[in-house]
Amino acid sequence: MQNRHLSLGKRVYIAYRKIRFLAKRGSLFSFSKLLGTGSVDIPQGTFKTIVFNSLMLFLIGYLVIYVLNLFITGYAALLFNIPVLVYYYDLDYLIRGIDWTPDSVAGVFSSGPIAMFVLSLFLLILYKAVETETGMLRLLLLWMIFHALTRFFGEILVGALLNKGFGFVILYMFVMDTGKVILTILGCVAMFSAGLIMTRMSLYSANIYFNDLLRSYRNKFIFSQFILPFFLGNIVIFLIKMPKINYFDVALNASMVLFLIPVFVRSISMEDFYFDEDHRKIKLNLVLPVTTVGLLLLFRVILGLGIRL
Repeated sequence: MQNRHLSLGKRVYIAYRKIRFLAKRGSLFSFSKLLGTGSVDIPQGTFKTIVFNSLMLFLIGYLVIYVLNLFITGYAALLFNIPVLVYYYDLDYLIRGIDWTPDSVAGVFSSGPIAMFVLSLFLLILYKAVETETGMLRLLLLWMIFHALTRFFGEILVGALLNKGFGFVILYMFVMDTGKVILTILGCVAMFSAGLIMTRMSLYSANIYFNDLLRSYRNKFIFSQFILPFFLGNIVIFLIKMPKINYFDVALNASMVLFLIPVFVRSISMEDFYFDEDHRKIKLNLVLPVTTVGLLLLFRVILGLGIRL
């Protein structure tokens, strides 16, 4: 009887040690193993796949938004009887500098940013409609939103600093240096605020690959889905435009980081996300690199020759 009592006491002590260990680790009330949501269930190479797929979609989204912005600006110039040559690195306005008027400057150099802002609102509505879907193209929509918003807020910010692009409109409005500083600050605040607002929808893109998004691997996901593709994508864009490097465009593309920083910062304090229990098969999408390379080649070859509007 005494031996049985000691055996029961040992079992109780072992159970107590296990409970204390789980409590210290913070997983006493975690059901991740039951639900299959623990970070240990993530297959090896998953985050490399995420980086690759997101990079391809980043580049496709950039090409669509950038080329669309070029042609919108070019056709706006035609409305003022200004012939235009569209190249992969910029627009060549076939007009003398002294022939520009305040109206033509305002109309031409504001048309692109305004059109991109309207487009970004349309894409946001479309994205919200498919936010819970798990298709890969939803991430393309998200990157296009980031690119379009960059072409609006970033154009104001960088244009005010470098007196290029939308900066020409500011110059012709005779805005003083104090006004430019205010516009720059407002541009930074607007981009940072937009990034904070878009954090949740950015994190929801994790349901392309996972049934949930836990704190244990959330930072790694953000770096793989957004931060690394952003930096790698800008390197590819820089290389594809050599030797005709437009440093205004480089700075404009880099300004997207003002959207991504708040996404990362706010995500740290957000709760865990649970999507569904459907099976996910994480693999490289081989259609994406073929499509991306093909579009990059067409972009460089056709716009390298130039298109006259």
